[in-house]
Amino acid sequence: MWGTSQWDDFCERAIAALVLLLVAVSAVLFGGARNPELVGIAAVALPFWLARFWLDRSHRLLLHPVIWPGLAFIGYAAWRATQVDVVYPARMELLQIASFALIFVLTLQNLHRQETTQWAVHAFAALGCVIAGYAIVQLLGQSDRVLWLEQPPGYLKRAGGTFVNPNHLAAFLVAIFPLSVTQVFIGREKPVVKVLHGYAALMMLGGIAVTMSRGGWAAAVVALFLLLGWMLWRRRELRIPLLVFTALLLCSGVYFLRNVDKARARIENVGATDNIDAGSSRIWIWRPAWQMWRDNPWLGVGPAQFDPRFPAYRPAPLQVDPGWVHNEYLNLLVDYGLAGALIVVASAGVFLWGAVKTSRYVERGSDLGWKASNRTAFFTGASIGLAALAFHCFVDFNMHIPAIAALAAVLSGLLASNIRYATERFWMSGRWWNRTVVTVAGIAALAWMVPAMANVAREGIFLNRADSARAITPELIADLASAATIAPDNASTAFRIGENQRRLSFEGGQDWRTLGNAALQWFERSVALDPHDARARLTLARTRYWVGDTNAAAADFEAALKLGPNDPELANYVAWNFLTRGRTNEASALIDRSLRWNPWGNWVAKHYRALIDESTKPRATK
Repeated sequence: MWGTSQWDDFCERAIAALVLLLVAVSAVLFGGARNPELVGIAAVALPFWLARFWLDRSHRLLLHPVIWPGLAFIGYAAWRATQVDVVYPARMELLQIASFALIFVLTLQNLHRQETTQWAVHAFAALGCVIAGYAIVQLLGQSDRVLWLEQPPGYLKRAGGTFVNPNHLAAFLVAIFPLSVTQVFIGREKPVVKVLHGYAALMMLGGIAVTMSRGGWAAAVVALFLLLGWMLWRRRELRIPLLVFTALLLCSGVYFLRNVDKARARIENVGATDNIDAGSSRIWIWRPAWQMWRDNPWLGVGPAQFDPRFPAYRPAPLQVDPGWVHNEYLNLLVDYGLAGALIVVASAGVFLWGAVKTSRYVERGSDLGWKASNRTAFFTGASIGLAALAFHCFVDFNMHIPAIAALAAVLSGLLASNIRYATERFWMSGRWWNRTVVTVAGIAALAWMVPAMANVAREGIFLNRADSARAITPELIADLASAATIAPDNASTAFRIGENQRRLSFEGGQDWRTLGNAALQWFERSVALDPHDARARLTLARTRYWVGDTNAAAADFEAALKLGPNDPELANYVAWNFLTRGRTNEASALIDRSLRWNPWGNWVAKHYRALIDESTKPRATK
């Protein structure tokens, strides 16, 4: 029969296992990008923590100061999510912010033991090594698959391991490999464990290399520079092995860049704009993002509203939907404004203050010099890994990838928990009233998160099944309709249903009108849910015209043009509608703009240009 202490130990180990499992499963399953509900594992761990309060009355709370600005940001995000035009992405972002905050708190409050921290370090090193090894195999085998899915064609000759986007694999590995490097040089593990960590570090550096991510390479260099500088400063007795290690990495990097064609192309095209390896494309995202923020400086456009608002700000050279700003700091300003950014800066400042305050207490020293220390190895590796990840966030949207955000939350929680070595002032004894407050708050969080995550999971099953369909079938429509029933505020699902029905209608079968009218209902719903979607408004206009409602179609065509003023495809359709209404001059001007935006491969615009020129050509008189 177990006693109180045994049950408490069981709950603590269950929390640690679930938190580490969350990171591992998210990373293995496409970085969690296709399965965002995986962060719901954190909600499963929460009852174990609540149980610890009542099983062990001596259980204490570690109230690190970073908790308060963190709670303030969650409250601010929740408030802003109630004011947005496009509800679904804001709701999803709020759910994930709350989940990552919960992961941080669970880690901070429960993963205190040095043994637990070491198991986390070993688990992350093994995970990074396996995924990096898979990425290297992908590149060597010229694989075009990410597990059982096809790799997006834009990542040709780049390896992403189990991540869809190679840049995100690079960011994930950049945050982990410093943990293994510090274990090798300053940890207290047995030689065989150090050898395994050394192997894992080299494998992860190889994984970063084969991603062909320029931002990943730069972040890895920053991490290595910080590691080298810190250890040469604090561990001078290691300067020879460190310099040898650095020289080997430098030679390997130069050889890789000179002898791998794709790597060389990625470097040579840093400033290019017109090919798959172009490096300046992010500038075309950052400029409209900056303008969007200037138009909404104090509160921003709202959580996850950059992508819905982007069509109105789209620059002509950028004819893709970026999804995010590809710069987390600018994305923060755009979505949450200066008010939200200041709260995040306060959180980061308090976290850094805690890390600096703790740093002098995590090293083991004596009159004879510094001693090997797992505590020091983790503190140094985690600090540098998070710093390198923060550097990489200047060129990508890492915190919107569940696996990376969960990893950052765990590392931050473990790092913040080290403040217990510096001071006792942030501990709070487990009195009945604070146990009650935490329990009530935890139950409220569970009551909100568990049903929400269950719905995300159910919706994801139907959407993933629809994504794998090869043809428009009744089963495909049924899957999308089921997803729309679960999440009725998802404009994208409504559009997909309408688009499939429109395509069937445009094939001209006997029930073309019935399908066309059904498609109209879904397009109207999509436009109501996302009033900024120019493409949805355009497709609504095309379908109205198809079923014979030409007057309403004309209004929708012009409304679509206002929503997406720099979209060549949209301009071509609106020009076609102008031509059907005899407005040749306006159509001609639109076609000229479309050809300026996209002079290559714009065959529709070229065809209309030829028709307009032919129709306006003076006819010869007899």
